[in-house]
Amino acid sequence: MLESKFIFLSTVLLVITFAIGCSSDVEPIAFGKDQCNFCRMTISNPKFGAELITDKGRILKYDAAECMINHLKKDAPKYRQMLAIAYDRPRELFPVDLLHFVITPHYRSPMGANLAGFESVTSIDESIGSKVLSWQEVERELGLD
Repeated sequence: MLESKFIFLSTVLLVITFAIGCSSDVEPIAFGKDQCNFCRMTISNPKFGAELITDKGRILKYDAAECMINHLKKDAPKYRQMLAIAYDRPRELFPVDLLHFVITPHYRSPMGANLAGFESVTSIDESIGSKVLSWQEVERELGLD
């Protein structure tokens, strides 16, 4: 009887520990503290940034969406979700498929690809004359596919 209680409690603790350790929730970027998982720069600009949640629930943070793409090109980690900060909604992460992107020097991203994502397409400055891209088009443009 005592042995079965011990096994039960051990199993419950193991399941709880696993569930906590593999959280796949979006985690806010701590600007000025977190480092980019790819280039190791401190993430400091609240209008840029990205997050990748691996298939095992690990959260990887990036100072710019192009760093996330470069990491995917280099190491091809398996992932559950990709998120990026919307330039028009600083500090807020959105699934990349919900954002509209432009590549233009008008929006100078930290790593120089000049890639910016927007939650609202109407927030993009029309005077820049840049084509609005989907995430799949950004991946092609930056050589991921």
